[in-house]
Amino acid sequence: MKKSIVSTLAAAGMFFSFAQPYNVLAEAPPFFQYGSDELEVSQVAQYDSLAGEGGTEIMAFDEESGQAFVTNGAESGLDILNFSGLESGEFRQVDSSKRIHVEDFGLDQVDDITSVASHPSENVIALSVVSDPKTDPGYIVFLTKSGDYINHVQVGALPDMVTFTPDGSKVLVANEGEPNDDYSEDPEGSISLIDVTGGISEEKELRVKTLTFEERILDEKVRVDSKGTVQQQLEPEYITVSDDSRTAYAVLQENNAIAEMDLETETIKSVKGLGIKDHSIAGNELDAKENGEMEIENLPLLGWYMPDAIDTFSAGGKTYILTPNEGDARDYEAYSEEMEIGDIIDNIELNADHYEGYSQEELDGLVEDGLLEEMEDTELTAENGMNDDGVYEVLYSYGGRSFSIFDADTMELVYDSGSEIEHITAEAMPEYFNTNNDEIEFDGRSDAKGPEPETTVIGEINGTPYAFTALERFSAVMVYDISNPADAEFVTMISSRDFNEDVAGDVAPEGLSFIPAEDSPTGSPLLAATHELSGTVAVYEFLQTIEDDESPEEPSEGNYPFIDVDKDYWAYPYIKELYENSVITGKTDSTFDPSAEVTRAQFAVMISNALNIEAESAADSEFDDVPEWAQAQIQAVFEAGITTGKSDGTFAPNEPITREQMAAMTIRAYEHAEKEQAKRGDLVYSDENQISDYAVSAVQKAQELKIMTGTKEGMFQPKENSTRAHAAKVVSLLIKEVEK
Repeated sequence: MKKSIVSTLAAAGMFFSFAQPYNVLAEAPPFFQYGSDELEVSQVAQYDSLAGEGGTEIMAFDEESGQAFVTNGAESGLDILNFSGLESGEFRQVDSSKRIHVEDFGLDQVDDITSVASHPSENVIALSVVSDPKTDPGYIVFLTKSGDYINHVQVGALPDMVTFTPDGSKVLVANEGEPNDDYSEDPEGSISLIDVTGGISEEKELRVKTLTFEERILDEKVRVDSKGTVQQQLEPEYITVSDDSRTAYAVLQENNAIAEMDLETETIKSVKGLGIKDHSIAGNELDAKENGEMEIENLPLLGWYMPDAIDTFSAGGKTYILTPNEGDARDYEAYSEEMEIGDIIDNIELNADHYEGYSQEELDGLVEDGLLEEMEDTELTAENGMNDDGVYEVLYSYGGRSFSIFDADTMELVYDSGSEIEHITAEAMPEYFNTNNDEIEFDGRSDAKGPEPETTVIGEINGTPYAFTALERFSAVMVYDISNPADAEFVTMISSRDFNEDVAGDVAPEGLSFIPAEDSPTGSPLLAATHELSGTVAVYEFLQTIEDDESPEEPSEGNYPFIDVDKDYWAYPYIKELYENSVITGKTDSTFDPSAEVTRAQFAVMISNALNIEAESAADSEFDDVPEWAQAQIQAVFEAGITTGKSDGTFAPNEPITREQMAAMTIRAYEHAEKEQAKRGDLVYSDENQISDYAVSAVQKAQELKIMTGTKEGMFQPKENSTRAHAAKVVSLLIKEVEK
């Protein structure tokens, strides 16, 4: 028997949700989960761009405002969403609050937005913008988080990915530098570094340094082919940065390699190849035959890992790189490396020296029994495997149909999921095994990269690190426990694709964003997946389960009595903490009534109790309309300058407290406790003109301290009343700020 618990009871710092409810669908998209019940998963939101294919591609999330920024390739633009109103266990249909088009930037001859990143602390997002033609230098465009233009800089050709360093000091750009279709132009791949330490403004000229690759730093395992120079072939695809912001890693997908950069010296230190995956050995089986059958078996194929969107994590003092081993070919009008076994079947003489799993006799026997004819549609690269006589003696395929963990220092393989992904999808949904993303077809992708792992991100749930890997073709997310990097364990697989139609539900995940519990509007970890083919974003909520004998002790009647606020309620940790520290009481002996509006008197009492503020004379009372139960505390906060009451000399204790009033009282309480002024942040709310003059500074300070943040569609809603649960969270966060 297992029980679900909200991740660490939703650590302090999660978002307020003051927003009006989102549209609730009569029926959520179909949701499928397979595997152990270590994690309970549900879909809590979906955004539909209504643009179809390409409508959602890459997403960045801003924890302060709860906004999500999603590139929309179908519209050559960016959609701004807001997740701050999401609630645990409730499905919501999210709408876009704003759509920005690439032509809005005033740049000549630009084509599309390929990536977006959100600054970790400043009111800035960065967009990578491709020129037209794509072989010309591209741009990074900086906007505010409400979508207003700030500045732009020029970078290398075809900027395909942009990211901020965790400390916010640099912007890193992977300039892929693809050739045009006729190969008349083939720019070199590069990586641009943009120094933003002094902030980003319209007037400021930003320093840009673009790094190119030197052939001498490549090791012998880096894959190169026959077309163009080595520098032209090196095409950075994606960048991940270490937690200390000192080192970055860029994946060069077609080169089956990863580059390491020193961000302090601003140099590319090395480019190391990832090697190959031998599908002839046990554990590396695959189904590479499109024959209408499910046959996961060893075959004479060597797979280039060729990962796409990578991520890093640390364990035991070491840094590791996670790779989704998608595979990708160079395929243009003037040149393509793609071919099928049937194209060269008369020019193949397999040599067992290249395969660990076969003797020459075994290989010859397989060929004599017609193996190559059975695999005639299997896709290969024409660039590799040919001997000096022009005969293919080894067959190279694209991708590993797996995710891997590499040692970041050596790029040595630490773990690979082997054939597990195909086995798991076969067990979970056998009728849709190796289906395509645009067509429901059993076994349809077996001859070409199978389920096709596209992107991987790492997220921690209750102290356990998990790897989330999206399968682009099958349309699912694999979840692995990576506590032991050398022995990762499959936990669960989730999908919200509707397999009853070719393209329905959430189809073809392209990007993943993990939102930890402390930044989540629901109080539990979220995973947002952008789905390129359906043009939708799916948001999944994760609850961890634990064994009964590991369950936390249930609160007794004496120390936690509220039956209407249980462990799964988003505000439980705040309410429980404040109750046990005698900061709050219930509406009755057994209920808290969390959704009821909090009154001015109730909030003043909470502030007084939280900071142990006492009146000079409990017998005195500045306000005649204050009830006896609250007189001492309200007098205390009045004497402390935290509240001044109403203009007519009353306190109006039973009036609901508005959000701007709450911000004002909370910041005065903070400054009273700290004996200094709080720092003001920039207002980023679309309704900031509705904030009363007296409260503007307080709202700015509350936002900077992350005690109160925005709501749906980037609004503050200053005149909206708050609830008892919301008040508990604000007071809890105030206490934590004062105790720092």
